Amino acid sequence: MQLEFTASPEVRAAVESLGRTEDVRFSPSNRRLAIACFGRHRLALFGIEMAESASGTRVTLTSALELTSPVFKRPHGIDFIDEDTIVVANRAGDVALFKLPADAPGARQLMLSPFQTWSAEELNLVESPGSVAVAYLDKDRCEILVCNNYAHTVTRHALDLTDAAALRSSEVLLRRWLHIPDGVAVSHDHEWIAISNHETHGVLLYENRSSLDETSAPDGILRGVAYPHGIRFSADGRHLFVADAGSPSVLVFARNGDGWRGVHRPDATIRVLDQATFLRGQTNPEEGGPKGIDISADSRVLVMTTEEQPLTFFDVPAMLDQGTGAARQLNRTADGAVPTDASEIDRELSIMELEVRAQRAERALAWMESTISWRMTAPVRRLRSLLPRRH
Repeated sequence: MQLEFTASPEVRAAVESLGRTEDVRFSPSNRRLAIACFGRHRLALFGIEMAESASGTRVTLTSALELTSPVFKRPHGIDFIDEDTIVVANRAGDVALFKLPADAPGARQLMLSPFQTWSAEELNLVESPGSVAVAYLDKDRCEILVCNNYAHTVTRHALDLTDAAALRSSEVLLRRWLHIPDGVAVSHDHEWIAISNHETHGVLLYENRSSLDETSAPDGILRGVAYPHGIRFSADGRHLFVADAGSPSVLVFARNGDGWRGVHRPDATIRVLDQATFLRGQTNPEEGGPKGIDISADSRVLVMTTEEQPLTFFDVPAMLDQGTGAARQLNRTADGAVPTDASEIDRELSIMELEVRAQRAERALAWMESTISWRMTAPVRRLRSLLPRRH
């Protein structure tokens, strides 16, 4: 199901020099492909062509442009507002909006200046912004959702597209149950919002209703993921693709008759990295697997990026063919429906909360054991353990 791409030696060299990457996005027309180069503090912008042939989809990278900016500080999340406008979430900085240059054959590098930035100091509620998703409300308005990784919030920012994408409002949209929200996606019909929740090893799904606020609990949960990162809905909203940074796989989930409500298990697990590549990148249990993913507008091509394998394309219909429905079948009732009992969500949220507390306790203990004072008092503790206890 992997699709090989063709490119000139110069473009291939640009791909190989990307370094640590975190996110990837197709432009609305699928003619451009942007990648967040986290470790090198820049973006890569590729020209891309995809065409159907008798042997399948052919992918060609036609150009490569390296984009730099003084505001790029660990760029982690990106999304296109339109073909020539991009929003970048800098985990060590601000959210910044840029106008992209026109295609310039022969150009290799270009410095950009943002036409708009959002920071915590300006009361825009962003802090350690890590991922972004653009959702159009109509032709004149859109909103941008921002995952604020270490503030454990998702903020919503309304833009007026008739006035140079002027920012009209900002608010905290989600907070409760979030523990390092690491990825965000909005279904094409705007009915569902999906959030990768790093510390709870799952994806939280919210029905996008007007009453949604920072106290809301999720309506659905995806489980079976080690460290969820990039997430994308298929165009018809029937499937959700999840990149698992802690494994060599992309997981595919299928919605049931009640939308995305309830607890879901993977419908298919697609291995996207060979073992050697995965282990080379697994410097800790949270790394090594795929990071950013995106799906073309026609839902035929999935693109993936990760440091050890910076750019890979897959055939989406072939990935969906791997789904047997066995995981969903296990949870069906006698009449074939998938249960969505609210108590099931509550139980899963309680388990996730206990997992977070256990992880934080382990980290606190590891930190304490690494301190100088702990190491200096080790002989005293050993001596006390050898002395008889007094009752």
